[in-house]
Amino acid sequence: MRPKKQDSTTQELLEPLLVNIIDMKHPLIQLADKIDWEYFEKEFGSLYHRNDGRPGIPMRMMVGFHYLKYTYNLSDEDVVHGWKENPYWQYFTGEKVFQTKVPINPTSMTRFRNRLKEEDLLKFLEETINTAFRSGYLNKNDVKKVAADTTVQEKNITFPTDIKLFYTMIKYLVKFSKKHEIRLKETHEYSGKKLLMKYSGYVHAKQYKRAGKAVKKMKTKMGKLYRSIERVLPEELRNSDEFQQLKLFYESLWNRSKKSKNKLYSLHSPEVECISKGKSHKRYEFGNKVGFVGTLKKNFILSCKSFHGNPYDGHTLEENLCEAKTLLGSNGTIDTILVDLGYRKHNYRGDAKVHVVPRSMKKFKVNFKRLLKRRSCVEAMIGHTKRDNRMDRNYLKGKEGDKANAILAASGHNLRLILAFLLFFLKKFMDNIAKKLANFANEVFLDKKYAKIYV
Repeated sequence: MRPKKQDSTTQELLEPLLVNIIDMKHPLIQLADKIDWEYFEKEFGSLYHRNDGRPGIPMRMMVGFHYLKYTYNLSDEDVVHGWKENPYWQYFTGEKVFQTKVPINPTSMTRFRNRLKEEDLLKFLEETINTAFRSGYLNKNDVKKVAADTTVQEKNITFPTDIKLFYTMIKYLVKFSKKHEIRLKETHEYSGKKLLMKYSGYVHAKQYKRAGKAVKKMKTKMGKLYRSIERVLPEELRNSDEFQQLKLFYESLWNRSKKSKNKLYSLHSPEVECISKGKSHKRYEFGNKVGFVGTLKKNFILSCKSFHGNPYDGHTLEENLCEAKTLLGSNGTIDTILVDLGYRKHNYRGDAKVHVVPRSMKKFKVNFKRLLKRRSCVEAMIGHTKRDNRMDRNYLKGKEGDKANAILAASGHNLRLILAFLLFFLKKFMDNIAKKLANFANEVFLDKKYAKIYV
């Protein structure tokens, strides 16, 4: 059922109003007043049934929880339990009276995210852009020149090795047999665990021949277990989706070689890809590629799109810029794009001009060289989004989780910049008031000693 609107007229006796216990000039309060919360109620109302079921949680509360989660780099549990202690967060999510009980279970945030598709999630990012223009942080000149780049969003998986994947497959097969009450002569689970411990000792001692033999033994155990289950499996279970998925995983692991493509790196996240970005400290990363488009001056993210299949960087530019223009709407147009050498054969055919920044810029004029050097600002933007807004490690499930985490992380980054902007102007406003008071005191009191006391 659709969420009901909160009634601000009713108030329990002796309950403190939030406006009486918080600073209304706080940046988070100013930000809450600038966000168009009714926009989310209109857009997300269709995700709920009109009449059936229990009334949903207010839309402002669910959207506000996700904004707070990614702005302050918190888990679902931390943001829900921290809300009870923070009156500013309560005002941000639409409360009028100070609450002492947790409003939702953290799993409600997961169920809410699962309702949203990619086009719904983009509304989170779109509203941060509109809020930046409303607050004065951005103007039309700021979005004319942008920089684009890609990074890897790593999945929350262990570093994949053959022996660990073989042992994980053994555990999946044992779990399947227990679920369907298939009696096995030997599960190989205990002996496989001992073999895995031996393997780690061999590698630590640099005894690679023994380690290789341990990998072969684990693979043999996996094959024995799979064939023993397949022999006694009834026909209806053999054709079930659950066993067909296990069969697909088994064949991928059994037939893999050093040069085989589309390898399986994780059984609980089969969509994970191995991507090499040429980093000296991290040769391979396991996750998916994410493309960014951000402003040159203020490092504000205009587009954040998740890609699967490890595409060439230049082939992501068209989609990224189309998304940025859609999210900008009537707020401005992009006319200059700066990219690195990874975009040399890009697929963009629009009106904006693309400049591929070379390694050497000696032949360019000073002003143009200064513009090209600003391309590196996108690296800092990506680094902050990863470190401060939960894109460094993706805990959400599946390809949908990859898209959701990237877009919401970009939204959190943008809100963090707007909050810093509002805090800066608050300090500037307070400094101006202090100066005016000092000038007034100097005019009223001729003695400077008394003027200092007055101030």
